Amino acid sequence: MTAKKVLVVDDEKEVTTFFKHLLAGRDCEVYIANDAVEVDRLLSQQVPFDLALVDLKLPDASGLELLSRIKKQRAACEVIVMTGYSTVKTAVAAIQAGAKDYLEKPFDDITQLEALVDSLLSRDSTNEDSLCNQAAHYGIICSPNSPIKNLLAIASKVAGKSLNILIEGETGTGKELMARFIHGLSMRSTCPFVGINCGAISESLLESELFGHEKGAFTGAVKPRRGFFELANNGTLFLDEIGEAPLPIQVKLLRVLETGEFIRVGGEAPIKTNIRVIAATNRNLELEIEANRFRADLLYRLEGVKLTIPALRDRPDDIPWIARYYVNTKFHVDIDDQAIEALKAFEWPGNVRQLLNALNQTIAIHDCKMIREEHLPRWITTRPVHPSEESPSSSSLEARLERQIQQFVENVVNCIESIDDLDFVDLMKKMKKLESAVGKKVIEKGLAETDGNRQLLSKKWNVTPRILRYILNEK
Repeated sequence: MTAKKVLVVDDEKEVTTFFKHLLAGRDCEVYIANDAVEVDRLLSQQVPFDLALVDLKLPDASGLELLSRIKKQRAACEVIVMTGYSTVKTAVAAIQAGAKDYLEKPFDDITQLEALVDSLLSRDSTNEDSLCNQAAHYGIICSPNSPIKNLLAIASKVAGKSLNILIEGETGTGKELMARFIHGLSMRSTCPFVGINCGAISESLLESELFGHEKGAFTGAVKPRRGFFELANNGTLFLDEIGEAPLPIQVKLLRVLETGEFIRVGGEAPIKTNIRVIAATNRNLELEIEANRFRADLLYRLEGVKLTIPALRDRPDDIPWIARYYVNTKFHVDIDDQAIEALKAFEWPGNVRQLLNALNQTIAIHDCKMIREEHLPRWITTRPVHPSEESPSSSSLEARLERQIQQFVENVVNCIESIDDLDFVDLMKKMKKLESAVGKKVIEKGLAETDGNRQLLSKKWNVTPRILRYILNEK
């Protein structure tokens, strides 16, 4: 059997000596390079390396540059990058560029390191198909050429590391599913996964939910209660919509991440916690920092590794796989090709969540074993008018709103067609609440654009501040 050829690139003699000893009993031919010049010399000799361990910080070159050179000469060569904690983000970039994994210095867990090296030398590493099968258990479905596959590879590498993770993505892209996938692959998988939506709870209640409270801490606190930092101990705490967290809560979160300690509301004694935090946001936190709505130091603590989930419209090839997997496994029905093409043509502003809701709606209304294009909601199959096809009058805001309202009315009517015991009065109450909710959202967006200046907004919209206040306070 031909000896495996391994290249070790590091400017520290102790590291190269360590790997010489580690690989000595593994039938390996070890090549050592202490700088980029030596790497180039070895590559010029056309040595067919099977494995390369490359330090990311060399005195005369970037590890990313060497990774590119090695892969160009020997595409089959597996590459492990070696890094200190301060360059973990660069290590993740290396994985995106083709590295198989990364190791943090110093090498604390020699057994884990040996297992990784052995698996790559024997080509017994987890392949992409296996990774996709694992992800499917958590509800993450993708096509063979999906950009999600690269994201899963990175997530699987960082899952076993002691790093906080920030997941970015539009609403409905599956950020919590990715968080659960990472937790499931981590060494914390047998411990709790606890999630909380930071934007769905008031500031006072959010503090109690996160940190717990003592008896008598506030009205209604009749007994002590553990918060999520205690409930998730040794596991994973998922902070959804972290960009919505109030600034006072951000300060307390920062302290926990820095010290590993927190104090219950109304308490005095600090409590230790050992958790990994995975945060998610649909906002651009860099812009939030510029607007003084998010703390830069908290972002640095949360962003040990950042994963960005692409919108569904940017990966249309995933739509057939997601749709068919969902209806097959949950309802035991199928979708024909014309319906699939209609689903692919739609832009899905609500992403995967909206797609699944549309399929639920379709199956609830139509009792069929095969979903066809005519079964889909009309707001999917009705082709929107392209701006170039519109007349000047129909391109106005009023015309676009009118089309949206018509689609909404059709959706509501389709939903209630199958309800025999409809409570019409109750329906009208719900529609009134919806009207109020839309008004509040429009005003909140307007206030965000005017930095909260109601006087300025009222002049801009030709409405009195009293009306704005009334709608915002309406229950």
